Amino acid sequence: MPNLAPVHAGLLRETMPGERRVALTPEDVGSLSTRFSISFERGCGAAAGYEDEAYIAAGAQPASRDLIARDCNLFVSIRKPQDARGFAGSPTLLFLGSALDTSEPVARGLMLDLARLEGVADAGSMDVATRQATICGHAAVLEGARQLGIGHPMLVMDGAKARPIKMAALGVGAAALQAIATARRLGALTYLFGFTDDDRERAEGLGAKFVAMNPALASAHASTIDALVAASRKQLASQLQDMQLIISGVGGSTGRAPVLIDDTSLPLLTAGTVIIDLEAAAGGNCAMTKPDEIVAHNDISIVGTTTLASADAHQSSHLFSEGVRRMLERLTTPDGRLQFDLEDPLTRHLIGERFAGVSAAS
Repeated sequence: MPNLAPVHAGLLRETMPGERRVALTPEDVGSLSTRFSISFERGCGAAAGYEDEAYIAAGAQPASRDLIARDCNLFVSIRKPQDARGFAGSPTLLFLGSALDTSEPVARGLMLDLARLEGVADAGSMDVATRQATICGHAAVLEGARQLGIGHPMLVMDGAKARPIKMAALGVGAAALQAIATARRLGALTYLFGFTDDDRERAEGLGAKFVAMNPALASAHASTIDALVAASRKQLASQLQDMQLIISGVGGSTGRAPVLIDDTSLPLLTAGTVIIDLEAAAGGNCAMTKPDEIVAHNDISIVGTTTLASADAHQSSHLFSEGVRRMLERLTTPDGRLQFDLEDPLTRHLIGERFAGVSAAS
């Protein structure tokens, strides 16, 4: 594919409430500014602890959002900008996709969704989705402890005795595995609900007790998922009834999370149980989950926070920025032009097979 126009990148301030991360840190801006020009929206990194002066010292130029929208041809952000339809020309957007994004696609330009690299072999630090999910798993345990009011370590007082709480993680993604590791370090008894023998090995490797879920749930399609989940809910509820903290992160093959804990399952849980639903943005694994709200029902708390990665915005931004920098170094030539190597599997994943096929054919 031939070289495209010289890159003028725009670093945007996040607009979603509660989102405190920034897509590029001054350190990585300094590395990239030797290749192409970068404009940044004032205050973009303030909530993560990165001041405007640091970006200027790294070689970036401050500008208003309107000027960035007019002058830049590459836009970098944590989440897809909601105002992207107003960007001039044929913009290229680099962001981490979210189920919360309901905006219309940009008719012109290119969407580089970093979520497409999740779990891809050899992606390394460019797999920002997995790295951010790991942070979410850690933050979920700390939020759960806060909601339970038990502090650290994760112990409850029973008369004169201290006993560990029981914590269950549903699913075996990066967030769930990190949640298990964090909870164990804080003294909890941990249970990992998974599907396969590989999942069992992961659970036991972390020192958690493995509980088998219906393996068909992991790969079910829309036409069968509801029936499979319905058949599994009662059994799952009985297995969860002794848990004080449940961290749920089971995604669905269609993009919408399956409901594993419905209205009839909630009363079977122990009073005071806290559920941290990591799939809140995709509808939730709990029927009563509401994005960015805490729902109280029959003395059960369902936490639907979608900004857990912002709990430690400085470190989260550092890890996100490293992946973005490495991706942009891969996508640009030394003289600062955007170029896609269609022989590179990571590039093909990022731009999408449909676009890659059209480009290759042309």
